[in-house]
Amino acid sequence: MCDSQTIKKFYKETWEKIKKNRFSYSTSWQLSQRLTELADEIVIKTCQAAGETDGIAVLALGGFAREQMAPFSDIDILILHKGRMNKNYERFISEFTTFMWDIGVNPGIQVKEIKEVTKAALEDEVVRTSFIDNRFLFGTRKVYDAFLKIINEKVMEKGKYEFLLMKIDGVRTRNSKFRDSIFRLQPNIKEGNGGMRDINTIYWICKILYKTKSLHETVKHNILTPSEYQKLIENAEFMFRVRNELHYYHNRKYDVMSLEAQMEIAKNLGYTATSSIQSVEIFMRDYYIMAKTTAEITQKVINRTLAELSQRRFQKKVFSLKLSDGFVQYANTITVESKNIFDENPRKLISVFTYAASKGLKLADSTIDLIKEKTYLIDAEFNQQYGMLFLKAISAFPDSSRISSNMAKCGVLQAIIPEFEYIICRAQFDYYHHYTVDEHTYLALSYLDKLTGSLPPHLERYQMAFNRLKRKDLLALTVLLHDIGKGQGKNHSIVGAQMARSICKFLGMGLEDTNTVCSMVEHHLLMSHIAQRRDLHSIDVIKHFVSYLNNQQDLDILFLLTYADMNAVGGAAFNEWKNSLLKELHEKAEQALNNEDLVQEYNAVVELRREKLEERCKLTPEIFEASKMLEDEFIYANKVGQILSYLSMALKINDNNRILVELDSRDELDTMQVIVCTYDHVGLLRKICGALASLGYNIKWAQIYTMHNDITIDNILVDNPFAGSKIPESKKELLINRIIATINGETDIEKMLEKSSSSILVQPKLVSKKEKIIFDNQVSSQYTVIDIYAQDRLGLLYSILGVFNRMGLNVDKAKISTDVDRVVDSFYITDTDGKKLTDTALLDNIKKELLREIESRNI
Repeated sequence: MCDSQTIKKFYKETWEKIKKNRFSYSTSWQLSQRLTELADEIVIKTCQAAGETDGIAVLALGGFAREQMAPFSDIDILILHKGRMNKNYERFISEFTTFMWDIGVNPGIQVKEIKEVTKAALEDEVVRTSFIDNRFLFGTRKVYDAFLKIINEKVMEKGKYEFLLMKIDGVRTRNSKFRDSIFRLQPNIKEGNGGMRDINTIYWICKILYKTKSLHETVKHNILTPSEYQKLIENAEFMFRVRNELHYYHNRKYDVMSLEAQMEIAKNLGYTATSSIQSVEIFMRDYYIMAKTTAEITQKVINRTLAELSQRRFQKKVFSLKLSDGFVQYANTITVESKNIFDENPRKLISVFTYAASKGLKLADSTIDLIKEKTYLIDAEFNQQYGMLFLKAISAFPDSSRISSNMAKCGVLQAIIPEFEYIICRAQFDYYHHYTVDEHTYLALSYLDKLTGSLPPHLERYQMAFNRLKRKDLLALTVLLHDIGKGQGKNHSIVGAQMARSICKFLGMGLEDTNTVCSMVEHHLLMSHIAQRRDLHSIDVIKHFVSYLNNQQDLDILFLLTYADMNAVGGAAFNEWKNSLLKELHEKAEQALNNEDLVQEYNAVVELRREKLEERCKLTPEIFEASKMLEDEFIYANKVGQILSYLSMALKINDNNRILVELDSRDELDTMQVIVCTYDHVGLLRKICGALASLGYNIKWAQIYTMHNDITIDNILVDNPFAGSKIPESKKELLINRIIATINGETDIEKMLEKSSSSILVQPKLVSKKEKIIFDNQVSSQYTVIDIYAQDRLGLLYSILGVFNRMGLNVDKAKISTDVDRVVDSFYITDTDGKKLTDTALLDNIKKELLREIESRNI
């Protein structure tokens, strides 16, 4: 007889040996089988060590019973005893449980008297499910036989239809909770759509409805076709293989595939990169395709099972109604009168989707299968003949997203636009994109769909542009194609525009419409870039932006595309701050396109504001005199109330009162405004940014203005952690004091930043994205704009500003944008003489110094 330490040693050594040799198994089933055999051995040895078992049966439950063990799966066990609990039973159960925990496995142990089984199973769905999957391991066989009799006669039969409906409802609940988990950045391999639970649901349907453990029974009963069954088995094998590696990576039971885990699993499963696609992206595309297919197969099984249950139980005739165009409503689905419907009229391969959407019906499984069979009818002639019908279908708002995704599900979208196949289930391996490329595209269309309904006031400008747009078909096609170049090379916008040109040609579109779509695809990131990284008060910037546009239609399409694209990224990619910037750019570009003279409008605004300043300063002539010294650019960029506030602060600065700091909540932007007024000196902005960073404030925008008397007003917007509520006085006081102490040199801000940095859990750097420094001397006649793309870290802005200080460069404005783990910081720079930077050697040196500072992890 073995003691617990001997068993533990055997278990650990064997488990490690299985792990080491896991790649020698040809299938994941073999690995699961070997892990199950090890668990069996451990349980049996432990039973033998625990003593007498007469009247007791030890059973495997759940995945352990199904022999689907993963490296860290729970070992679920049922200890059955016949008759009342006695000392022998108690001693065995106590010894067994203690041994199992001492060994270090993860046991889930239930203890039941044989007569308790029926009541326990019928009262609790979880218990009932666990009892259905069972396997005898050790003990008295007659006790197990009695258990089987109860399960088969009293548990499996009694209320089995209700139980099946409950399991099906469980799938739907999970699908609702994890609605888009197939396409999520970090999918849940067990609970997510197309995951392990879906496969188990099909197994339970077979076991309860057809009294078999074999999934092949679904083919015998025409629930699945042989090809669907084969695909399900292949997908399940892949999923189990991935789950095994996921457990090994985390060294525990864990079901969410983090980005870090994805990289390791891809490597372990032998995936290799291509010139344009990372190995992990190829692996995840396989995963997404298999999960998607499994979810579709599961839904088919559920639909066909529900139909069979309805006939068996209620013997009801399902509601059907003959519709027009050869379509038939069957319950809440659309089917067809004749299987030749698409051969006789191929245009219905498009109209079936719009018809179903207009009636609020789903496509029946049989209809989907028939459409898939008939996609060979879609060729170049079809595209030329029905290209306009296709454009009308994808722009049938508010059903555009649904129609487009259904077309893709049936293969019609890929048949009409073969290039779309490239982005189906295409993974985007970073923390910024939350979805696969195709799912992101459907989501983008769904945001346009929502513009047809009632919306809150802050979205009215989008709705106005949408309602005004006559060519919604061009908008829909642009959204559908905006990321078509992903995975085809470095610049997906340029590649996508080239692909879009041939696609438009195949659809029979004219040259003008083709040029519009291609231009929008090529520049689909432009409006976001300008709005977030450029000074929207600059006439140069607005002129630069509208130079890419031909008319109001172009502007509205790009505006709506940008809105949909940013929202569909997921997470917090689109917030009130970005919303306000995007709308501001649209408004100013609209004015420019409508032949309004920007210089004239600029001068008019400045003149009007100076008049208002004079009127409001009658009782404070010193403020009015100070306002006369302000440059027109400052007057144009700020409202009268803000200017008065800034001047009031500036006039209070003297030798006895050298620094003033004011805080204000900007709830309409979800930001907090930090205004610092003091005497100008080298490194001032850097010190302020360092103080803010040391307290965890995320800077979004900064503007520096130095008056004629060398007093500077630094205006900074930061993310407001107290949005919607008043800034706590203690936090307010701490922030103001930190800024003042830092400016005065009373605080070692670098030590503060190091201390803060050490207490923050840093997001691991997943992929080696090169840091980029880009100089833009085109967008502004007064400044050189430097765009910096880098991995985010605490104190990065402080470090960058340090480079500018050391090189004697002036920072007049800064726009800061963070995309989860990457920053895109834009700085408006001049040299010591206030001029743009044009010397190539100087620009190269700046770039070299910035890269050195960014790549250093030091603050």
